[in-house]
Amino acid sequence: MSKDLPIFINDHDLQQKIDHEIKMREGTAKLLAASKHPAQMLEAAKNLLTSNTRIMTYMTELQRRKTAEVLGKNVSTVGNQLPCKAKVSVSDIRIPLMWKDTDHFKNKGDYRRYAVFCLLRIGTDIYETSMLSNVDRSMTDLTFDDIMVFNNVPHDFTAKFEVYCHKLHEDLTIASTPKKLRKKINDLSGSVGRSVGKRLSGLNDTDIIGNMVLGPRFELMASGTLELKDIGDSIGNYDLQLTSGADVTTCELPLFGVFCLRLACQPECLVEPVATGYLNLLDEEKVKPYWCVLKNLSLACWSSKEDMEVTEPLLQIPVTKNTQISDTDPSRSMGTDHTIHIMTKQHPRSLEYTLAAQSKDELNKWWDGLQQHLLDQALWKHACDYLMEIRSPSPRKKPAFLRKSSIYDDTPLSDKATPRPRSVVGELKKEDDQLSEMLNTLMGEAKQIRGENSYTTTV
Repeated sequence: MSKDLPIFINDHDLQQKIDHEIKMREGTAKLLAASKHPAQMLEAAKNLLTSNTRIMTYMTELQRRKTAEVLGKNVSTVGNQLPCKAKVSVSDIRIPLMWKDTDHFKNKGDYRRYAVFCLLRIGTDIYETSMLSNVDRSMTDLTFDDIMVFNNVPHDFTAKFEVYCHKLHEDLTIASTPKKLRKKINDLSGSVGRSVGKRLSGLNDTDIIGNMVLGPRFELMASGTLELKDIGDSIGNYDLQLTSGADVTTCELPLFGVFCLRLACQPECLVEPVATGYLNLLDEEKVKPYWCVLKNLSLACWSSKEDMEVTEPLLQIPVTKNTQISDTDPSRSMGTDHTIHIMTKQHPRSLEYTLAAQSKDELNKWWDGLQQHLLDQALWKHACDYLMEIRSPSPRKKPAFLRKSSIYDDTPLSDKATPRPRSVVGELKKEDDQLSEMLNTLMGEAKQIRGENSYTTTV
């Protein structure tokens, strides 16, 4: 019973998220049908696509879990050491554009305009960037000021980066794909739980699709993949795979084929203590007690627990990838029980320490903690070499139009100035203001229920 309880709780959480996204989609579809201003319709269509993507991702994950449960693949990990999770931050997103010289430099050709936003997903966590409107031939790059933070990320994660685009027209009516979505939901609804599956399968096409056919349609233009090897403290550029298909050619956004962003990481072992407690240091026939904390590639030692809050550690024993943990040689133990030997190879010599725990249980705790710290470093690799900065997100602001700056004028990738944004809300009539308020309320409720405290956007 106790082994199945965490799985049951996780499944229940996913079912709650699916139920919430269904409500969000129904409300957004009604707003989309009632919206009159093009900016409102674009924002509603973006939120509708994001909700649909989350629903499909949650349902697929539920199906995977239930299949594994039926096949008996849920193996208990009690007693086995697993690597720690991490916090992953995505920021400084830029996508270069490649216009023809007649379009950008000579200011000739078709005056095409686009609305663009991006989706990032790790596991079942999906975050969207703010939407850039009025992207035209005067722009040399797309700049997103969003900061997205993913929590509880495993070391073998795969981050999916997707670029969605809509070509702006006076006529925003489009042809959607309700049959494909209807078939996908029917295929998954039978394996995601009785309550959620019944609700999904019992809806008609109008309920499922909402009013998608009445609003603008965003096409998946390109995608990229990020992994542990792409983690770094500076901005990097990565390959962007352009999507092929008849629907995509109608958008014609001139992507260069790469995207730039900063993918930073903080493994838990660098910011949270792996083990704490008293240890005795055996040094030149003397026994010195210390309060010890294993964290951030070292075993920090204080004379007492109270000193930890007010003073620097008296001793820091490195615990890195070059550290070896072993039993203590009898000649070094000074007749003391429950000892452990720590040796770290550092040029030009090795650092060696002999520590003694107060009991056998304490010794096992420290032994497991030290081995855990070495395991975390081995699997997180260069992400554990030092503590990277995870920038604090700022409060989400209302959608605004694109700030026109060039990637070629900003080197390194940093903003020199932030022009005053043109607020979408300020251009709406009184009756449209009410629709915008409803849309922002829905977005706020979604953020609160999903628990996305660490994800916000700025403009």
